[in-house]
Order: sequence, then C-alpha cells, then structure tokens
Amino acid sequence: MNQILLPLKKLIIPFRVDKLMPNILILIPRVLTGYLLSFVFAVNKFGTPWTSKFIGLELFEVSDWFVKLVEQFGTPFTLMPEMFAWSAGFTEALGGILLMLGLNTRITAFFITITMFVTIAFRPWDGSWNIIPIFIFFCLGLFFMGFGSGKFGLDYVLTRRNPYQLHF
Repeated sequence: MNQILLPLKKLIIPFRVDKLMPNILILIPRVLTGYLLSFVFAVNKFGTPWTSKFIGLELFEVSDWFVKLVEQFGTPFTLMPEMFAWSAGFTEALGGILLMLGLNTRITAFFITITMFVTIAFRPWDGSWNIIPIFIFFCLGLFFMGFGSGKFGLDYVLTRRNPYQLHF
C-alpha cells in the first residue's frame, strides 16, 4: 500500500524551508489567497454554505451572470457553460479552503492556476483592469505549486516523520 501512496506523498510534501520567517512569508499569502478565493470571489458566483442569502444562490448553485460570462469564452465553453462555470466556482470555493488549511496545496494550486489561466486566455477583453486579480491568483498558484504549504500547513504535518515536533 505504501508503494501506491508514495508518489502522492512526494507530490504533497512541501518544499523544505527551515527558517521561521520564510515560513511566515509562505503562510501569509497562502491564507490571504485562500480567504479571498473562498470568501470574497467565489461567494458571488457559486453557492457555498457561507454565501449570503441576499445573493440568492442555493448550495452548489452557479449564478446566471457567471454562466453567461463563461459562455462568452468561446467554442468549448459554449457547449456546456454551466459545467465549466460550476467547476470554476467549485475550484475557487473549495480550493480557497484547502489553501487556507495548507492541505494538498500543490494539487489545489495546480487547479487554481489552470482555472485562472483559462480565464486569462479566453475571457473577452472589456477594456477594464478586472483581469489583474485573476493574473495575481495565477502567479500565486504557480508560487504555491512550487513551494507547497510550508511548515504551517497540514501538508507538512501529515508528511513529516515525527508528527509531534516542529523544527526550525
């Protein structure tokens, strides 16, 4: 069984950073990115348990304006815009929570990076600077794919040899 799980364990082991300050500098953007994705951006387009009743979205429901926006992305997205909008909203909502916890950080960052790349590549330009937060999330996704969660994440706790001791 360990032979099967070994590649997955290697994928979630955070990049080794031994000092306290670099780990704090990984923690702060990870938690802030996760919070913004889950509690600021996803709640307007995807129904989560923390979505306000004022928005009018049920649990796991995608807003109509977001489906119409995804439909404007072009050919593959016009075939099933609800599914693509749902997957993007779900990635933002659940991915933000996983980033805040530092759980499966690299895998989560991969899906967030792909979602943001698709948005950057296919979203029609409307003449505004609304694409800047999407580009920042794309860059942060690349950063977390490389570094992982750091020592202040569940990835580190789950993959270390001595589960009762943090080393700095």
